[in-house]
Amino acid sequence: MRQGSSGMGQRTATRERILQAALRTLATEGFAATSARAIARAGGFTPGVIYYHFEDLHDLLLAALEYTSANRLARYRAEVEAATSASDLLQRLRALYAEDVAEGHTSAVQELFAGASSSPRLANGILGQVQPWVEFTEAAIRRLLAGTPLEQVLPAHALARAVVALYLGLETLTHLDRDHTQVDALFSAIEPAAALLDLTRPASGASTAGHTQPRP
Repeated sequence: MRQGSSGMGQRTATRERILQAALRTLATEGFAATSARAIARAGGFTPGVIYYHFEDLHDLLLAALEYTSANRLARYRAEVEAATSASDLLQRLRALYAEDVAEGHTSAVQELFAGASSSPRLANGILGQVQPWVEFTEAAIRRLLAGTPLEQVLPAHALARAVVALYLGLETLTHLDRDHTQVDALFSAIEPAAALLDLTRPASGASTAGHTQPRP
């Protein structure tokens, strides 16, 4: 039984190593140059190892997207739930965006977006990974607006889709021109609005900004 568990753990570790190598290759070499050979070179294993764990290159790329998206979503969820106010949430989001860039998540995802234009299979996979982010963003917006005059005015679902679209658009522009100052400027521009929103929250809202509120 221990040998079986050890073997399963080793296979899981190898699979994760392949996924990380695929993401690094996408981020540094670009989609067009992300071949099985390039990924194997980045990860220090033979190309045959890839096909032991994945059906083909597209299967690996979709798995890599799911892997990085799930990891980052968990990270975002933890930070959003820990936020104590709109202003605090904004600063946490700013730090998370910096992490996305520094860890190569932004570059890897953008390269996959570029590849999706010529691959319906990849495009469908990307759309499937976007939906959990929309749902997460909608829940965060509902918590943030709970008890404020904006709660009954702003449609949370539509706003969530707009926020995700804006975020992806900003990532695309930043990936193309490598200029992160525009995103920094946007976060700075939103700071007064976040502070104003905090003033409209109920007295108990400042301590529950990141926690689920009862929904009607």
